[in-house]
Amino acid sequence: MKNDILIKNITPSKENYLKVLLELSGSEEVRSSEVAEALGITKASVSCMMKRLRDEGYITKEKYGTVTLTEKGLKEAVNVKRRYNLLKSFFVRILGVDTATAAEDACRIEHIISPESLDKIDEQLNYL
Repeated sequence: MKNDILIKNITPSKENYLKVLLELSGSEEVRSSEVAEALGITKASVSCMMKRLRDEGYITKEKYGTVTLTEKGLKEAVNVKRRYNLLKSFFVRILGVDTATAAEDACRIEHIISPESLDKIDEQLNYL
């Protein structure tokens, strides 16, 4: 139960970083500069957040080295990515929202949607 509470209290900003790290991890190595570019923010901001994520056990990172998701970080990143994908699919396939708007809205809502609502969206998408 305590781990569930910790996961629910993760900030949207941290979730975005973890999602980007997951997306970038398809390449051999992920560097902070790639994260900064993907998020459109400064390397200094990324450095600050990488320290927080490392301290909280979501990533491993050596000084001037590559960033790797831990098991905890990977689990959270996959969860965030699932929420995003389900919401975006629902908006496009069920509601007929254009892809760009659906992506923006899904990115905002993925951080606050309840598990119950997400499960119902998943059911609807699988029903069709």
